[in-house]
Amino acid sequence: MSTCLESSVDERAPWLRQAAEDGHAPAMHAFALQCDSHQERKRWLREAAHEGYVPAMYDYGLICSSPRQKRHWLRMAAAEGHLQAMYLLGMDCDEPDERRRWLRMAAEEGHVVAMYVLGLACGDPKEKRRWLAEAARNGSQPAMLELAELGY
Repeated sequence: MSTCLESSVDERAPWLRQAAEDGHAPAMHAFALQCDSHQERKRWLREAAHEGYVPAMYDYGLICSSPRQKRHWLRMAAAEGHLQAMYLLGMDCDEPDERRRWLRMAAEEGHVVAMYVLGLACGDPKEKRRWLAEAARNGSQPAMLELAELGY
């Protein structure tokens, strides 16, 4: 017996399972998130990711044990516009130029924490102020504090 949704009293469970088994990627993803078993969850996320479902690419990347596989799936999700994947790639990168590139992509698409981190990392005072101010306008209290301390 699978450890996914079967113990639930949710009447939608059999339909969700059927849609997942029929190859519907969003259902595979939703079903995976209901699985108690790590192996079962991983299986369904992998299937949905291979079908091109972006949220599954991201979630599958997060649970991959291999750093290479993790980066692969996060890159796939980021290439499709997944902001958190862009941010994580930037934060997980050792190479400074690539780190800034991913953070800038996430920041330009509206990821507030990426704006803040990018602002902190900028050597150019004008760029630093730009990104910190943008993060602050979007509600980042650490960015507001940083701006105040810098006297901007």
